[in-house]
Amino acid sequence: MQILKIDKKNKEISFILHTIEDLWAIKSIISPGDIISGSSYRRQRQEELTTSERKPVFVSILIEKFDYSSELNSLRFTGVIVFSKPPELAPLGEHHTLEIKFNERYNIKKNNLFQYQIDILKKISSMSNKLSAIVIDDEKAEIFQLTDIGIGPSVAIPSGKSGKRYDHNYTYEPFFEKIYDLIKDKKEAIIIAGPGQPKNKLKDFLLIKDNFFKISLVNIQNISKSSIKELFTKKEISKVFENSLIYKENKYLEEFLKHLGKDTGKSIYGLKEVSEKIDTGAIEFILITENIWKNNIDLIQELILKAEKYSSKVHVVDSTHLVTETIASFGGIIALLRYKV
Repeated sequence: MQILKIDKKNKEISFILHTIEDLWAIKSIISPGDIISGSSYRRQRQEELTTSERKPVFVSILIEKFDYSSELNSLRFTGVIVFSKPPELAPLGEHHTLEIKFNERYNIKKNNLFQYQIDILKKISSMSNKLSAIVIDDEKAEIFQLTDIGIGPSVAIPSGKSGKRYDHNYTYEPFFEKIYDLIKDKKEAIIIAGPGQPKNKLKDFLLIKDNFFKISLVNIQNISKSSIKELFTKKEISKVFENSLIYKENKYLEEFLKHLGKDTGKSIYGLKEVSEKIDTGAIEFILITENIWKNNIDLIQELILKAEKYSSKVHVVDSTHLVTETIASFGGIIALLRYKV
């Protein structure tokens, strides 16, 4: 992401996006009621014809909703037009959908611009860490990417070894060939994780195919979703991502659970209790699920404003991140106190 301007006083951001991670960052800082401006296209119907023609237009829209898809590399904002040029193509008050394009300039005017949102933008603009991960056992493999903002969409490949028609003369080669076809063009380092011997055999196979692969092996108990969380506790990975958003989320959650287990009185959770404690200035950090933020946006934004006043760290956790499920079980919001209140 190329950040052209961050004006916290006037709550304005100008930027140019280049990657899917950039789309995620903008999605993560947008709220309904913000205004986004940029170039778009608008259909103009010819009166004497039944067809319509798409023409370029510059629009500003008051955001009502947005649609984000990491699989489709897509981010679209829908809302009411509050400015347009030329105005006859996009009359004020009409609805319009602005689809974000790579390598084009956009501007956002926000109702509230929080420090944690600025931190996300700065982190993404300087993001450089990226690993390919393969988790594998006898039955299947899943391939995904680890970045500073989390775990990307995965591709599952069945091994063909299990089931009623399991051939006792089974060979791993066709299974491994499918994996190789998906990663052969990747330039980043590769982590192969899982229980038992399949990961070792896959590493040997890949190095025979291409000895330029940079591969590390990591032991995890199984390849379930919960075990994939283990990856960020392994030194091979944590040393790469120790300053990333997702690593910090995991560390904050671990700290919260540690104090909760020891009953130190410093771990609190639930919107009511966190809201009551925020005015004490005692909160060190707060993690909020994206779902709670969307459903209580006015209350959460007021809470975040107070948190920033007392230098409390705040992070809204993306709904796709692995820690979301655990935080949701505590009412969607957790916090750790600097001292017991």
